[in-house]
Amino acid sequence: MLMNLKKTSTPNYLKYLNKKKILRYVRENDERSRADIALALSISKPTVSSIVDELIEDGWIEEKDSLVASSSGGRKPVHLSFSPDSRLIAGVDIGGTYVEIGILNLNGTILAKDRFETQPALKNNIIRKVGDCILKLLGEINRTPEHVMAVGVGAPGITDTDKGTVLEAPSLGWIDYPLKEAVENELGLPVYIDNDVNVGVLGEQWKGKAKNADHLILITLGTGVGCGIIVNGSLYRGSSFAAGEIGYMVTDKNEANEEYDEIFEGYGFLDSHVGGPSIVKRMKKKLEEPDYHGTYDSENLSAKTIFQLAKDEDPIATEVIKETVDHIAYALVNVVCIFNPQCVILGGGISKSGGWFLPRVKEVLSRHLPLQTEISVTELENVSVIGAGALCLKEHESLLKSEGVM
Repeated sequence: MLMNLKKTSTPNYLKYLNKKKILRYVRENDERSRADIALALSISKPTVSSIVDELIEDGWIEEKDSLVASSSGGRKPVHLSFSPDSRLIAGVDIGGTYVEIGILNLNGTILAKDRFETQPALKNNIIRKVGDCILKLLGEINRTPEHVMAVGVGAPGITDTDKGTVLEAPSLGWIDYPLKEAVENELGLPVYIDNDVNVGVLGEQWKGKAKNADHLILITLGTGVGCGIIVNGSLYRGSSFAAGEIGYMVTDKNEANEEYDEIFEGYGFLDSHVGGPSIVKRMKKKLEEPDYHGTYDSENLSAKTIFQLAKDEDPIATEVIKETVDHIAYALVNVVCIFNPQCVILGGGISKSGGWFLPRVKEVLSRHLPLQTEISVTELENVSVIGAGALCLKEHESLLKSEGVM
């Protein structure tokens, strides 16, 4: 892509900055002329014209004849538009249950997507499966790896983004796994990795309810529970990349002092009390109690079916889900009082029932917090795939790398 340029006052670096400014302006202000750009950015017309020619040649922007003639009656002016399909991004979300993959353009539109089950793939070269899926999706839209600017990957565990290593991902059985290197070797493309919830919160900031929010929390409820944090407009990772690992949060000291089942080895207290597998396990345990005489298809229970049973006022399911919701609510009390976000968004599979249990969560927060924070459920489909694309735009050495570019 671009050569690395030192931040000096050299002509090359000044040109690079002007190039970024012009591309960003065209991206945010569609169908503007060269004269519009020069006036808006206070850059000389010859400089603008030269840089625009380069951006057109490189495919970043395209020219379109105006439908309206100039006010002087001369030829119609040429307008410039950002070309979102000039380059593509591959977004990969590796979850404990499914791996979801999408091909996005530079505006964050998913052009093709697919998914496959995680656990079987772990036994049969999951990275090759990811690579094959990306190539298949590119073929579906008649594109090749040469069109892909970068690959963003979210992983369900503590991730060292500097080294490109997943330090620990219990649901995958990974410890110090060199994910970045593995995917780069498979595809031969630049790869950027992060914790899956971190890429999710980037997706919400880019395309979701909290678009451009400076202080944002995303809580994901799925196989386990995770937390992505945006502070002052930027992703907060912590001193050792473990910020937001609220799965280890304790929301009941009495239960924490007792023996409890870890859903996966290495999972924390909250993971083991609100994750989908933990809901199923607690439901089955209650069904095995000697004073219970009902009939359930316990072999085919899932978190989704238990939530539905609770909605239908089944007493045992209601008890299980009430315990789950209380743990979620008290975890939120702790997170909100520490970070004071503008809003909290719930995501992940369990959040699909959020509209039903959200009133209980809000009731707990209003009782324990002096200031109220907006809490809602995500409406953004494929949030982590989109967030993986956002990660690429933030990290990749390209003209689009800029604070606030999204």
